[in-house]
Amino acid sequence: MKKILWIAALAAMAFVSCNKGNQGGDTPDPSTPEVKTCAENLVAYFPLESADNAVKVGEGITYAGKVGAASFGKGEIGNGYTNTTGKNDEAYLKFNLAKTNALNKLQDVTFTVWVKNVEDYQKGGLFSVNGKIFPTQDWPSMVVMFDNKGFVKDDDGNDTTVKNQQVNGRFMFKMADGNETNLWLDTWDPAFAKYNAWFQLAFTYEAATGAWALYVDGVKVREAEYGDKMPFGQCIPADASAFYLGGWSSWIESYTGAADWQTFFAGSIDEIRFFNKVLSEAEIQALRKEEVAIALS
Repeated sequence: MKKILWIAALAAMAFVSCNKGNQGGDTPDPSTPEVKTCAENLVAYFPLESADNAVKVGEGITYAGKVGAASFGKGEIGNGYTNTTGKNDEAYLKFNLAKTNALNKLQDVTFTVWVKNVEDYQKGGLFSVNGKIFPTQDWPSMVVMFDNKGFVKDDDGNDTTVKNQQVNGRFMFKMADGNETNLWLDTWDPAFAKYNAWFQLAFTYEAATGAWALYVDGVKVREAEYGDKMPFGQCIPADASAFYLGGWSSWIESYTGAADWQTFFAGSIDEIRFFNKVLSEAEIQALRKEEVAIALS
């Protein structure tokens, strides 16, 4: 049955084509089936299997270590990042960023990540980078996080049993005139309120148009346009030296004004991929099907 699922997933991707891109990093380990969907566009890949295999693809990105309650536990595929304490205890993985790296080279981007939230503590930073575009800024220049809002209201304004959750993100850019401009996600949607079960989150951004979108399990739940149309890599500060998984750099590095809601992620994270192109909805769905087939194999 597992073999049939794997073959079916590969067949489903036969119609998907991707543009050539630059791939960095080490040669993948042949012991685990490799994702083929848009592999030529993959510029950073975090399998999060272990300290020796936390990052597999990514120019200028190296694993530095884990802190606090962070561990390599059960992931969607093999192992993954885990912090299930739910107490806002310090927990994160740190990756070193070289001055030139796979992230600050990006024009367009798609990133995908598998997430499993702890229901009683459904908030916290998925990942962020350190460094400052502006000396007085309190937030990181790039951060993606979850935040719980409560319950969806019915037509009469009463709470239903459906929970609502926000995927928040801030990508800060510096314009030619020296001022800052920000791409905010701020997406409230019941689709994100999935607890104690793995789901795939995907984000796409096209620099030429400013168009961006969010997907949950291959289904688009939000799309909008960012008017200033900056290359995505421009949100990585020139002095950035670390990529944090499971926490906010503004909390970890004690930037002025860091608040206690800028918290550590409670749950599990796995299979983070950054691509140097905007994946179509069909490509994102094909990627997800392939990842699921590998997880079942």
